[in-house]
Amino acid sequence: MKTSVLIKSVFAVIIFIFTVQITLAGVHDPKKINDMNLIIKQQVVYPAYAQENNLTGFVVVAFKVDNDGKIVIEQINSSLSYFQDYVINKLKELVLKDPKNYQDNSLYYYRFDFQLLKNR
Repeated sequence: MKTSVLIKSVFAVIIFIFTVQITLAGVHDPKKINDMNLIIKQQVVYPAYAQENNLTGFVVVAFKVDNDGKIVIEQINSSLSYFQDYVINKLKELVLKDPKNYQDNSLYYYRFDFQLLKNR
């Protein structure tokens, strides 16, 4: 029982530290962020397998863009390893056009929330 509480506490501390890093990150150009958000949102959608199996969770990722427009993940954390692997694979497939627009040596942060929608 104590091990379970310890694991949950460690996980909560890791999430807290990652959230603080995101909060303290530098301000980015809003247009670049909006463009990147749109591109990522189109690439990483709720996986059909997860929907069919009622899986929910989140992934928080910090990344940079390399000279070729590929995303290089610096940090990643998730509530479920399935979603983490899925996001990693999807971001590896992504290549941004005009990578020089995103290469200010800054980290970009993104949170993916995979939640089932309830029928109304």
